[in-house]
Amino acid sequence: MKTKFLYDYDPKELFLKFKHVYMNKYYNLFINNFKWNGLEKEEEDYIMRKYYADGTLSAFNMKNIGTVFAPYSVNGYGLYDVPTDCIVINERNIPGFPTTPLKVNKEIVLGYIQKNRKSIASLVDFYSARLAQIEMVLNTNLELQKMPYLIGIDQSDRANANNVINKILNNEIVVFANMMEIQSVKALVNESPYILDKLYAFKNNVESELLTCLGIDNSQIDVDKMAVDQINANNQMINNNAKGYEDELNKWCEKIKTVLGKDMSVELVQQPVESVHQDMDHSRSNMEDKEETGGTL
Repeated sequence: MKTKFLYDYDPKELFLKFKHVYMNKYYNLFINNFKWNGLEKEEEDYIMRKYYADGTLSAFNMKNIGTVFAPYSVNGYGLYDVPTDCIVINERNIPGFPTTPLKVNKEIVLGYIQKNRKSIASLVDFYSARLAQIEMVLNTNLELQKMPYLIGIDQSDRANANNVINKILNNEIVVFANMMEIQSVKALVNESPYILDKLYAFKNNVESELLTCLGIDNSQIDVDKMAVDQINANNQMINNNAKGYEDELNKWCEKIKTVLGKDMSVELVQQPVESVHQDMDHSRSNMEDKEETGGTL
């Protein structure tokens, strides 16, 4: 079977491959940050998949089964844009599903994972597309760095060109050649700038921003280049986002217990990111002074 290199792919196909890699990566990171209590494993997986993809989910009771979870469509709104009646969507044609509208907070409970009622997937999709763009540029730059020197010669100039090239490759400091030999060597030099390090740093920054939005510790950021206030502001945003998702889900759980009688809850797996103290700036300054003085203070 012939090996398929990155440059053999259609650009659109390669872009989608990169994008799907990041979408799967951050789907798993987000889903794995929540631990549910009072649910079966299949219920937990279903709930998180739906909240991730749709941003909302309903819970209602079915006879002889108990509380079940399903997507829904709104059938009526109240004065302040709050759903009052909903119809549950029977995705798998399960017998016994309600076919008439259910009253919100009386027969059915709705939940949202974000206050803006948007899905997590919409957020990850945007950043995954940006990261895939960066990967495309990284891939192009990487291939350009592998381009060899191209030397155009006629067959009659081959011997003269080999003579000069062999001397250069043998690390001779001075190469003596006649004008005919010099004219026979016409090299095409790769002048593409080396920007892989800058692109990689940019990719890390984009990933760190996405991790912050998902409420996940972005420890890959370069804290040595950030002030203490910046680090603490970043950590506070991570904690706020994570707590926001947890609070919204637990509000749903509390309503379910009140309306439907099922006891369930959710908690974060990742512990809150701790703040750093001002003495970090002092220790960093001491290290810089020590480097400037050759290791002595």
